[in-house]
Amino acid sequence: MTHPSPGRHAGRAPRRRAAMALISALGLAASFASLSWAGAAAAQTGRSASGVIAPAQAQPAMPEFPQLTLSADAWREVAQDRVSVTLYSSHEAPEPGPAQARVNEQLDPVLQRLKERKDLEVQSAGYRTDPVWKDSRIVAWRARGAIRLTAAPSADFNKLVGELAGTLNVESVAYFLSREARTAVERELIAEAVAAFRAKAQAASQALGYKGFAVRAVSVSDSGPGQPEPAPKAMMARAAMAEAAPMPIAEGKTTVSVSVSGSVLLER
Repeated sequence: MTHPSPGRHAGRAPRRRAAMALISALGLAASFASLSWAGAAAAQTGRSASGVIAPAQAQPAMPEFPQLTLSADAWREVAQDRVSVTLYSSHEAPEPGPAQARVNEQLDPVLQRLKERKDLEVQSAGYRTDPVWKDSRIVAWRARGAIRLTAAPSADFNKLVGELAGTLNVESVAYFLSREARTAVERELIAEAVAAFRAKAQAASQALGYKGFAVRAVSVSDSGPGQPEPAPKAMMARAAMAEAAPMPIAEGKTTVSVSVSGSVLLER
C-alpha cells in the first residue's frame, strides 16, 4: 500500500485556503452589487431597499387660514370752499421802460388797496418784458404783470373782482377745496371706508363657508389734493367787460374719496 507523501498535502493546503478566500470575496462583491442595484431602483421607484414605500417628495401643507384680498371705497361730493382769480395788465411801447411804467401804474394802486384786506391771499403771478418781432426785427416791447387773489367765495369777493376787472384783465378763475376742508372730509371717509371693508370681508367669509376673519394687512389711500377747476371762458370774458359790476362766481363741487385695501385670514 502506498501513502501520499506529506509534501503533497502540505502543498495543497495553501491552494485550498486561497480558493476559499477568492470564493468568499466574490460572494461579498455580488452582495454589494445587489444592494447598490436595489438602492438605485428605490431612488427611481420611491421604495427603500428594505421594501418599504417612501415618499418621493414632501408635498407643501395647505395653509391653516386661507387669505382673502379685497378693497372698499368711500366718497363724497363737497362744495369747493376757495376761489382763485388771476388778473393782469399788459402794455406795448417802442421801448421797454415806458411799457413797464404803464403796467406798474395799473398794478401798484391795486396792490396798495388789497394790502388792507385780511380776508384775501394776494401774490404775484409773474412779471415779464418781451420784444415784439416783425419782419425779423424788434418793433416794440410788451410788458406784462399779473397778480392772483385767493379767498372764500362770497358776494363781497365777487364785487371786488368786478371792480378790479374795470382796470385789469381777468386771466383765469379757478375753484378748489382747501387743505383743511379736504383733511376733515377724508377723516370721516376713512371711518366709512374701513367699515365697508370689514362688512365686505364678513360677507365674503360667510359666503365661502367660514365663520369670520382676522385682518392681516391693510392700506389706506385718498384721491389727493386735486387740481383747481377753471371757470368757463364765457364767465371770464363777461367779468372783463363788467365795468365794476359784481363778477358772477358760483361755488363748484369736487369729489373726495378714500380707498381701503388689504388681506384677511379666513377663520373656521
